[in-house]
Amino acid sequence: MLPQDTAKVKRSSIREQVYLQIQEWIINGVLKPGDKLKDQELAEALGASRTPIREALLRLEEEGMIQSKANSWTQVAPVDINQAYRLYPMIISLEKLAVSFAKDHVTSAHIREMEQYNEQLERALNTRDALEAQRLDTLFHQVLISLSANEELISVLDGLKKKLRRYEVTYFNGFTGAGQSVEEHRQIISALRAGDFTAAAAGIERNWQESFKRRLGGQGLDA
Repeated sequence: MLPQDTAKVKRSSIREQVYLQIQEWIINGVLKPGDKLKDQELAEALGASRTPIREALLRLEEEGMIQSKANSWTQVAPVDINQAYRLYPMIISLEKLAVSFAKDHVTSAHIREMEQYNEQLERALNTRDALEAQRLDTLFHQVLISLSANEELISVLDGLKKKLRRYEVTYFNGFTGAGQSVEEHRQIISALRAGDFTAAAAGIERNWQESFKRRLGGQGLDA
């Protein structure tokens, strides 16, 4: 069931807006694995014609978020829990690489921004707002990723993390069981303040590895 209060997309860049909205519905679990997708229903919900809807569905199928059978059906693709074992190591490696690219661009203002996101993350976890906590965790990590100034790296990480968000929402209702992550973030911040980017990269790796263990009930990446 699509939300009734969805804002209609604007006519400028309508194709991109339609694509991003459907993608967000899939990632956040509004549209769940196995849900059938109908051009007309999506068009009415978004106030768009069926052409950009079809274009968006094709893009999402190429990304593996939906699947279709010719002249029969289109549906949200299933989520394979084993995909996490493939996603986490790639994200860890690329985020550590981002730190190496970002080290000449990090200022005290950026470090303070990360600290503020971490403080907000702690409050979201205390109120058990899993999706807000997930959003804030993403923003925390995104500061260093953006400072890498490497468009290809930023784009690849964005795609991988969207897939990971979908997996987390499907199996764990968002960003749950992550109180320890706040302290791990503090350690990353301390390393950045000290100008120790090797320690910061190690902190990023530890944060992701521990996050994986928390979600998989203590299993590590080699399990």
